[in-house]
Amino acid sequence: MRGILTFLLLVIGFWGYAQQMEIQLGGMITFDQSAFTIQNAGSDFAPNIESEASFFVSVTSGDEWDKKTNPNRKWKIEVRKEDLNWDNNIQLEIIRAGNGTGEKNNNSNHVHDGNSYQTVREMPSYFFNGKGFVSDIPIQVRLSGFSIVNGANDYETNVILTIYDD
Repeated sequence: MRGILTFLLLVIGFWGYAQQMEIQLGGMITFDQSAFTIQNAGSDFAPNIESEASFFVSVTSGDEWDKKTNPNRKWKIEVRKEDLNWDNNIQLEIIRAGNGTGEKNNNSNHVHDGNSYQTVREMPSYFFNGKGFVSDIPIQVRLSGFSIVNGANDYETNVILTIYDD
């Protein structure tokens, strides 16, 4: 009985420190359709096609107690993709296009790295890091490797962002 009580006290003690950080996404990646149009016979697509609009990442906590007691928590985000129908000649790249906005009355929110394009692969890789709760961090993507020699097809992949305490 004493061992069970000790175990329960340890679980309750660790549970208090196990607040969850969350990534919330908003917006949608879109591409200008004219980037996929070829004007002259014998021409190919542009070497790089950037997204027209950003989607936005917000790093927050679903726990109000965590927001009050740990507002300067450090975190990092990793990125990877899961291909559904994809051509290996096409490269998907991602960039953090801005810093987002920190929560009110907290000037210690910082976002670092991720401000140059990096290729998104099937294996997770470091994207960027930060401190505190930050909202509306703009993210853009770029595609390269499209060619008319690949033929017409619909391509689909899932981009997965994972947040970790740093």
